[in-house]
Amino acid sequence: MPKTNESQHMKKGEADKSDKDRKKTNGSGSGPRPAAKAQVSERLKAARTEKPERSERPAKSAVATAVAQVFPPEELVKWREQLLQRRAEIAGDIDALEKDAMEAEDGHTTPNHIAERGSDAELQDVSLNIAGDEKVLIWQIDRALRKIDQSSPLPFGVCEHTRQPISKNRLQLMPWTPLSIEGATYMEENGLTVEDLLLDD
Repeated sequence: MPKTNESQHMKKGEADKSDKDRKKTNGSGSGPRPAAKAQVSERLKAARTEKPERSERPAKSAVATAVAQVFPPEELVKWREQLLQRRAEIAGDIDALEKDAMEAEDGHTTPNHIAERGSDAELQDVSLNIAGDEKVLIWQIDRALRKIDQSSPLPFGVCEHTRQPISKNRLQLMPWTPLSIEGATYMEENGLTVEDLLLDD
């Protein structure tokens, strides 16, 4: 009889211990304890916000890496003013040339002599050709202005062929030029045009 009581007492003790262990693990038995929940929540949050370590990014293309400004902002302002002034002058020249060509075509300046008429037609062609060349300059000036304002496709003063700075002396002569002396030499030696070496906008 005493053995039976002892056995029952042991079974009851084991049951109590098992119940206590279960409560320690599960708290109320319905899920993790509040402290454990907080830890899990923090870990999940950290996992979402943590960025995986990246290896060093590969070098960008030559076009993208040559983007350092050649001139400080205050100097770019001066180049911009110079380009705008030159643009206004060229636009005036184009208007005058086109006006002369239109007047010749309408007969306002056409002389009576046949030989003089031929000369006038040639003069008209020359005027229109020069006006066409000047329009190309206007386009290049607008492109140079965009480089100053937006650094697109490259910052102002960077050669579009070599991706190196254009010399200041060259820019003073032609502030709209997209090519350094090296770039221009390459263009001439290979029978190319400026457009062949320009980057896409």
